[in-house]
Amino acid sequence: MDCIIQEISRVILVGKEEYPEQMTSFSPSLNYHELIFHFSGQTTHYFNDKKFEIKPNMVRFLPKGENKKYDVIRKERGECIDIYFLSDKPLSEEAFILDVGRNERIARLFRRIFATWMAREEGYYPDCIAILYQIIAEMMRLQKTPTSHLKKIQPSINKIHQSFLDENLSIDELASLSGMKSSYFNRLFVEHYGISPKKYIITLKINYACELLRLGQYSITQVADLCGFANIYFFSRQFKEYMGITPTRFAKDCKSSK
Repeated sequence: MDCIIQEISRVILVGKEEYPEQMTSFSPSLNYHELIFHFSGQTTHYFNDKKFEIKPNMVRFLPKGENKKYDVIRKERGECIDIYFLSDKPLSEEAFILDVGRNERIARLFRRIFATWMAREEGYYPDCIAILYQIIAEMMRLQKTPTSHLKKIQPSINKIHQSFLDENLSIDELASLSGMKSSYFNRLFVEHYGISPKKYIITLKINYACELLRLGQYSITQVADLCGFANIYFFSRQFKEYMGITPTRFAKDCKSSK
């Protein structure tokens, strides 16, 4: 997947209401490569001679150029973020999908590049280029991670996803669920996810906060409380660190993109 990013044309959020019809035939001629993260929904994609069954937590790549076919059949409408870009060579000559499972780092990077693109603050464009490189690097790393390591820490991962909003959840407790010391658990976790368990839990909270903010039904203070943050100031600081913009700006940008 080694390549040089030459241009990002746009980064968009495609919502559940964008295409109400069950089947859509898109123009198969693409002016840009597309890298898409599917947050929700289930669809069947026919691209050239390939058939892809898309579900949540999948990354999809479409190569630039003249293609023969691009049809989408929706079983369950969902949301995705689509990055349109050019590079000196494609990530692949053919379309492909990558199931990232519960790798929240990739989901967070897609959310961050969208938020950065929408905010258009000083330096946003090189920031987006840098984030896209991070996405590609994370995809490469994920494809090479030994599955045996993931199996060892799976009980702990399951617990994290069940209880990430629990303020009393500790790393020692998570390590013991997988029958190992905290230091070894941390090392295996970082090898698979690229971040520590503590940062991973914060990422889950931020992703949950993004979902609540997009609903537009809660104040920033309420979202901070619902996501298990001690106070709004710590929440806002963590949110900006992970997403690149404040929660207030994120909520405003998501509303304007609908």
